[in-house]
Amino acid sequence: MKGILASVGCLALVAASAAAAQTRDDRRAGDEARPRDLQRLQDDLANLDEDLRHLEPGSRDADTFREKADEIREDVIYLKVKMRRHQKEGGEGTGVLYEDVADVRTAIADLREDMERAFSGSGRDVTLQEGTEFFVRLEEPLSSKTARVEDRFEAVVPEPVRAGGAVAISAGTRVRGIVRDVEPAHRPSKGGRLELAFDAMYLGRERLDLRASAVSVDQEQGGVGTVGKAGIGAVLGGMLGGIVGGKKGAILGTILGGSGAVVGTTGEDVELPEGTLIRVRLDVPLTIPRT
Repeated sequence: MKGILASVGCLALVAASAAAAQTRDDRRAGDEARPRDLQRLQDDLANLDEDLRHLEPGSRDADTFREKADEIREDVIYLKVKMRRHQKEGGEGTGVLYEDVADVRTAIADLREDMERAFSGSGRDVTLQEGTEFFVRLEEPLSSKTARVEDRFEAVVPEPVRAGGAVAISAGTRVRGIVRDVEPAHRPSKGGRLELAFDAMYLGRERLDLRASAVSVDQEQGGVGTVGKAGIGAVLGGMLGGIVGGKKGAILGTILGGSGAVVGTTGEDVELPEGTLIRVRLDVPLTIPRT
């Protein structure tokens, strides 16, 4: 167990704590949680599930942490029941309060910090090699009709990325993308084109240089991997898919030859709605520092 949880990294935990402890001044008491709030909760659950999977059985500390995780599971089930009831009654929105979601996120961050303190090790840097692929999720829509060259856009990593048995990138980690080239559609004969790359990753307050290109696009969360299909994250997963998925438009565009260029069908612009999953490939190795 020693060193495994340390691989999660202090920087990632600092980022999670800051996000979960977002001041209530930003949102008034009684405000409804937005789909993005629930998506960030799901990211937190993916990280917690990853930590719990590597606890050694029989350890007193591990049993205590699992008991706390069970309490978080009950809170997540409560949110799910409220959302399901709200949907059955025909209500719009999520049907749960932002403060309830924030409380669960804070509990997750606190538990992960406790686990980090209990099992921290030397915490060596972790390197993802050139050619490593992982998904990012768009935090805003992109269109070849409105985008401009050098436009920046935000995305997040939707599940933990591992390297050599260690977590290199936690779910919820922000990355910055850049539009390298764009061509709007010319009807009726030529489709739009977006060339996307990624140049920065943020771990807490630290910015890492990133060189990665888009290699595919997808709208189904299930295409990402196995994290979240079991554990606490699975409790919310299906319900979240209905809420977030129902708000998204259709993806119009496919990657051309793994070049990072997304091209539209004949005469149509590329349209990538918020929530679109983009598989990216590292063009150079990426080293994640540990403190």
